[in-house]
Amino acid sequence: MLDHTETDIVAYVGGFLLERTPSNGVNVCYYETVNVDLSVWKLSNPLLNNVPYFAVQLSITIFMIHLLFFIFNFTRQPRFFAELITACMLGPIFFRSTFFLRYVRPIKSNVALQTMANLGLVYYMFLVGLEIDLNMVRRVGKKAFTNAVAGILFSMGMGASLYCLFTRDKSIFPSANPVGGLFWGVALTVTSFPDLAQVLSDINLISTDLGQIALSSAFVNDLASWTILITAITWLHGRSKLSILPTVGFIILCWFVVRPVLSKIKSSSNKSSGRDFYVYVILAVVLICGFITDACGSTSMTGAFVLGLMTSNEFETRILEQVNNFVAGILLPSYVMVVGGKIDIFFMMSKTNGVMLLVIVVSAFSVKVLSSFLVCKAFGISARDGIALGILMNTKGLLALVVINIGVDVQALDFATFPAMVIVFLVMTALVKPFPYWVSKSSKNLKQYKQRTMETSEDDSEFRIIMCVHESHHLSGMSTLLKLSNSTKLSPITIFALHLVELTGRSSAMLIVHDAYNATNISQPIFERVISDHVTSHSLGSYGRSGSGHPISIQPVTVVSPYATMHREICCVAEDKHVTLIIVPFHKEGCGVDVVQENSSIRTVNHNLLAKAPCSVGIFVDRGLQLSIRDMGSNLWRQQINVAMLFTGGPDDREALAYSWRMAGSHEVRLTVVHFRPGEKAKSIMEERKESENYKQLDEKYVNELRFKAMCNDSVIYLEKVVNNGEEILRTTKEMFGYYDLYIVGRGQGVASPFTSGLSEWSDCKDLGVLGEALSTSEFARNASILVIQQYYVADTAE
Repeated sequence: MLDHTETDIVAYVGGFLLERTPSNGVNVCYYETVNVDLSVWKLSNPLLNNVPYFAVQLSITIFMIHLLFFIFNFTRQPRFFAELITACMLGPIFFRSTFFLRYVRPIKSNVALQTMANLGLVYYMFLVGLEIDLNMVRRVGKKAFTNAVAGILFSMGMGASLYCLFTRDKSIFPSANPVGGLFWGVALTVTSFPDLAQVLSDINLISTDLGQIALSSAFVNDLASWTILITAITWLHGRSKLSILPTVGFIILCWFVVRPVLSKIKSSSNKSSGRDFYVYVILAVVLICGFITDACGSTSMTGAFVLGLMTSNEFETRILEQVNNFVAGILLPSYVMVVGGKIDIFFMMSKTNGVMLLVIVVSAFSVKVLSSFLVCKAFGISARDGIALGILMNTKGLLALVVINIGVDVQALDFATFPAMVIVFLVMTALVKPFPYWVSKSSKNLKQYKQRTMETSEDDSEFRIIMCVHESHHLSGMSTLLKLSNSTKLSPITIFALHLVELTGRSSAMLIVHDAYNATNISQPIFERVISDHVTSHSLGSYGRSGSGHPISIQPVTVVSPYATMHREICCVAEDKHVTLIIVPFHKEGCGVDVVQENSSIRTVNHNLLAKAPCSVGIFVDRGLQLSIRDMGSNLWRQQINVAMLFTGGPDDREALAYSWRMAGSHEVRLTVVHFRPGEKAKSIMEERKESENYKQLDEKYVNELRFKAMCNDSVIYLEKVVNNGEEILRTTKEMFGYYDLYIVGRGQGVASPFTSGLSEWSDCKDLGVLGEALSTSEFARNASILVIQQYYVADTAE
């Protein structure tokens, strides 16, 4: 029986009873036949009538989202853009089509649809909280924090001002709620962290300084926005300043009770079955936390989000793999339809005009562009990057849509102010990717740097190296190699240590860049922490001073990306940091012909880098290269590393010789340069090739310059050997058996040399080149490490 004491019956239309509430709202009631027989066999199932409707609604929404995403994919639009378009298209259909109301979404089907939508939203908020690492708060730089604070203040003020401007006519908006300005401000403040990470990854900006500032700013923005939103929702529901206390108490309970309990369960779940049990427990606790916060006067999303923040990140990938696809593919489309049912573009246009809407869209879009531009000018960042940063900060996702939808639920926004903000999101999303992508392309053209090769670099220039690490054991030999690279006051070394992690089971790639710092003691161990089989980025910074006494500056970077596109992230770092050399580990592990393990994924990364790198590339075959330092009382005893550079000619060999010459300045290195000159048979072959003569002139000039510089250096030995083919080179090198710790050779790509005859027929690994592979498979060099260097070619960039 309906109680109509506080309502007025408006009409009875088509079997529906329309009632007006005291708050000027409308209740829609319908009659349904209910079976009151309580016997087991005659109980009616409420899902029988709603499930077919829900299946049709979900199918239509998923089809429209995928179709629009496919259509707009060529414009580089994200999935959220297709979801917004779908919601905007469903709104007019819902409000204007009788067929749609009767057969697709009748009013009685809203209960099942909204239940599934809310369930999907709860789990989505849990996943958002799960992806956020609270430790990032301590790593947010001054630039990012200032940009975030400026964006929050500007956006909150602009949102409230635009709302007042939009609802200024009281004859059109007689019951406009002033709190709606708060929701508009929070909606403009939100920068979706997961969506921004995906956008930056797609346009190859995630590993740049601009991308790092944007990600850190988005992290602060999201935390601040949700804090404001939770406080506002709780206050609106409780109508008291103290109504926030139960929610605060729940957060404290989660931190001091739930978090330790989950950690204990995790530690006892070591086997795969135990890990699955841990995931199931977490998914069940999500609903419990949502129920508790809903009872506390907040929303169920609050509890799920807080639990995601408290959950250990070690099981993040497993939880995302099992839940993410179902939530994003099945549950969230139902939320899109729910939102679409509140968007009536025609009703909104009847309340305003196109000029007003254009002013709101332009002002809302420009506010973060202005704030980021001013912050960048204050910190000396270029205006181009400032505008690009502001546009990136306009990245919206489902979080922004959730904010304004909550505004409708609490009656702070109506069916005119809600669609207006959706239009703003639509314009922002449409412009987020294309403009920064154009800026990144233009910036690369403006930031052409000359230090792409060691051969052309000045002696007094900074030497910048990228060291790529996949596993923990890659660090030992690489760190020794870099210590021997001779960092001096005149030519200091800056290392960008890239920890490369495969992106699996996730929809977003994230980059964490830590502040660069100078190490203090070279005798300290390289590893301070190793978790599982991955290197912690902190351990990458535990270098000390080189033998010359000048510190090596290190900037650890963690790149999470699929192996197929990982080279793009590395190349972006090289472009952005003006790197001269990229050093990567060889994909095979073992000594001589005894290959212990081969990693095809690392081989893919190396192969792509050799083809696309914007600077020189070195492939390092590590076989235990180590530098021993012992304390002998008042002095330190340092082991000498014997290095052999095999020079056959060509640009790659000149690059390898340039690196070897730099290493010769270190007190721990004893360098032997073996210059293989052609015999009579080899000369006859070279005379037929004019390009060989050009290379020969460049080779002789460069070798003579270095020989002149090394005249007074006792640690450099120069030898010349006459050979006719590759077999004679190996035979000559074999005479040095057991003497050298490291061989440095050029890859020799693009140079047809008679020295490689007799070896190329047996080559099956093009990454090392003919001579490099012959050394790696030779028994006499089974205990020596090998560095194969390819010089940067201008022709590569033209591609």
